[in-house]
Amino acid sequence: MKRILSIIILVALVVVASNYADAATKKKVATPKAAKPTVGKVVSLNEVATGSFIQWKKADAAAEATKGTPFVLMVGTGTKAQIYFVYNADGSFAGKKLANYAFNKKIGVVGKIQTKNGLKIIIADTIEAME
Repeated sequence: MKRILSIIILVALVVVASNYADAATKKKVATPKAAKPTVGKVVSLNEVATGSFIQWKKADAAAEATKGTPFVLMVGTGTKAQIYFVYNADGSFAGKKLANYAFNKKIGVVGKIQTKNGLKIIIADTIEAME
């Protein structure tokens, strides 16, 4: 009698364990949505200060970035434009990387947006042309 009872308990445990394993594998894993890029135009900080914006050529922008001219992302136009300083994930300034996109009319930057001391900062994961 004890033998039959122990066999029934063992079979029940096997059935419960198999159902538990099936339920664990059937859980839906949420796929992360792609982050929405912040879309704007690459401008030099000098242009923002003077208010006169130019259409950059790739070679000219690269030369200016080498000289130390900071490039930033401008989202919007006119008085409602917002300026974002873009940094790499390692904390270094991404101005030279932005200079490579200065000839594009629009670029998208995907990353975490922060505000520090009144300045808007994007810690960039990816930067790409949006034309």
